[in-house]
Amino acid sequence: MGKKITYTEIAKETGISISTISRVVKGNVPVKEVTRQKVLKALNNYGYFIDLQAESEESNLILVSLPSLNNPFYSKIIDGIESSASRFGMQVLLHAGSINQRTIKSFLNLIESTNATGLITLNYVEKPLLRMLSNTLPMVQCCEMNAEMDLPFVTINDIAAAKKAVNHLASRNNKRIALINGPHEYKYSHDRLIGYKEALQENNLEFEEQLVIQLPDINFDMALSASMQLLTSPTPPDAFFTVSDIFAAAVIRAASKCDLKIPDDIEVIGFDNIDISIMSTPSITTINQPKFQLGLQSCETLCRIITGTAGKISQIYVDTELVTRESTS
Repeated sequence: MGKKITYTEIAKETGISISTISRVVKGNVPVKEVTRQKVLKALNNYGYFIDLQAESEESNLILVSLPSLNNPFYSKIIDGIESSASRFGMQVLLHAGSINQRTIKSFLNLIESTNATGLITLNYVEKPLLRMLSNTLPMVQCCEMNAEMDLPFVTINDIAAAKKAVNHLASRNNKRIALINGPHEYKYSHDRLIGYKEALQENNLEFEEQLVIQLPDINFDMALSASMQLLTSPTPPDAFFTVSDIFAAAVIRAASKCDLKIPDDIEVIGFDNIDISIMSTPSITTINQPKFQLGLQSCETLCRIITGTAGKISQIYVDTELVTRESTS
């Protein structure tokens, strides 16, 4: 019986990534023969025996990690992932929850117990943990990503998208534009704040820190409370840019409670173009993210990595558009 060793030891000896070593051991994905032989030689030197028939039993399972199932934004992304996965003969398993220092051990156990062949993450993940995960199995970042790392991702330009929204509000002669933002650790939250500030500056509007609300979650009730606070202040804003349509709907509810009319007294722009943006009264002007496309391209990128047909690392930005509706017209 061969002795137990770690992929890290083999990686140090061969200079080959842990994910590639894993693919050689599992035998489920094509690997260049030169690389395969190099790994097998190193394993043999350690006295490690591979039962190729047993190791090749593969679940063809893609693990998708997202912050929560409560945000309807993710549903169309999941539809896109599942559509692509079915084309490649893959199955999808959803994991809802954070990936951090406290949860990483249990998440790695989940990867091992499910024998997942790839990972798509929509979560904020710290750099050391991203590195750990990418060394464990093939992965693609969707929406939320770290551009500093040499990892594949599919996302939008959040700075440019936020500027579209704020420029539209400024073009309609709004002077004091509030921002209701999401959790500060997320890339989208950070970048949309940058876009908001840049658009204010380009339109010669003053940045007022008291008009920026940072919320820890995409939550209607919290956004309603924050909106009421701003609208009942001595100097209320005349417009809102919100990073979620859920937040925009909360602003509309708050305005109604304050006997303010939208768009006559207050104009509102949301983000994501989820169903609530059409169902709300008035309907919500919003930034459309191509959610199905984000999921589809993320999964296609991952499947091409898994099957060894990806070529160079793929880092994709998809376009957004401003959809104008009653809340600004």
